Order: sequence, then C-alpha cells, then structure tokens
Amino acid sequence: VLMGCGTNKKSIDIASSINIVSEGVITMPSSDVVEISQNFYWPLHTKPIDWIYQKHLSTDIEDDDQREQMVSKVEKELRSLHFHNAALDVNGTEYLLKEELLEEKEDWFGDLSGGQKSKVELVRKVLLHDECPQVLLIDETFAPLDPDSKMLVMGKLKRFCSNSIVLVIYHADVKVENLGDDKGEDEDICVPSSNFFDDNLHIENGAFSLRAVCMENPF
Repeated sequence: VLMGCGTNKKSIDIASSINIVSEGVITMPSSDVVEISQNFYWPLHTKPIDWIYQKHLSTDIEDDDQREQMVSKVEKELRSLHFHNAALDVNGTEYLLKEELLEEKEDWFGDLSGGQKSKVELVRKVLLHDECPQVLLIDETFAPLDPDSKMLVMGKLKRFCSNSIVLVIYHADVKVENLGDDKGEDEDICVPSSNFFDDNLHIENGAFSLRAVCMENPF
C-alpha cells in the first residue's frame, strides 16, 4: 500500500496531515480480499463459461437447471455492463452471447477489447458472487473503459460494494475549484469523484498527500 507506482525501492514520504492510526496486515489470497490486476490471464482452448466459474460446467454441474441458471447469470451481468456495445451484429441479428460463452475458443479473451476484458474480470471476480468482498483492490481496471462504460461500471460497483472497502489505482485529471471570491483566491485542487470516489490519496514525486474530491450528484 505504501509504495509508489513503478518502483519497489524508493521510500515514500507521508504528509503530516495523514494520520496512521495503526498498522494492519492484508493476507492474500483470501476470500475477504479480492484483487483485479492490470494483467489478466486467460487459458487457450477453453470455454469462456468454464474459466469464469473455474470449473467444467458440463461435467461438474450435473443439474441441468442449475447449469442453465449459472450461464444465464453470467450473460445477464455482462449484458448489464454493455459487453457488446452494439445491440446487433453485422448481420443485423442480436449477439448470441450465451452461445458464445458455451463454445470452446482457441483464444476468446485475446480477441476482446481492453474494456471487454475488464468487464469479464469484474463479473468473474466480483459481480457473480452473492456479495462484494470486504476489501476490493482494483489496479487500473477502469483505464481501458470508454467514458460511458466507466460510469456504468462505477455505478454498479458503488451499489454492489456499498458495505466494502474499495481501493482503486486510478489516474484522474485534477480540477481547480474556486472556493473563494471572483478574484480566484482560495482556489483548491481536487479530483472528480465521478460519483464513485469518497476519498483521494494522491501520490506525486514520491510523496503521499490527501487531496480533495470534487463531489457531484450521487447515483
């Protein structure tokens, strides 16, 4: 947690305004802590649905109704995130996402866009479960998403993970707000909350500092 991007040797200066109450320990892997990293692994020659659930549904799940429900849940979650931007394919017919998930592919994940890969991992590691993990670590997963998809994903995570701690590595544009008079005095630098972030721990030039969040209308 206390380490700058792209380095594991340089020390980090913590601003005096940041009060560290006590030291803590994060143990991984753990069912209480889930990480979505920058680099996704996806095996070749596999059915997408099998990798998403980490089991061979055709052999491990004997009940046909249960198997159908599991596939439908993945399809529903992916569609809710606009997995396919267009509702229709080039032939004018609706994407057959369920069939796509059940078909063995040589490199299905490799053919996806960066945004689609992020959505698959969010569904696989978070949204398929009954509840959000107690701690969710997101390492630049929002970066490849287009603006509309980013807002859609953030909104869904905000609702689903409302009782969890969500830590996000995120590169955001700063915003200067005039909190004083018309002469521009008392200006404050903040980062847009995107209706998602509550706090911002800013890292710059090897130093941690707390930076304000520009609040917007909630979801």
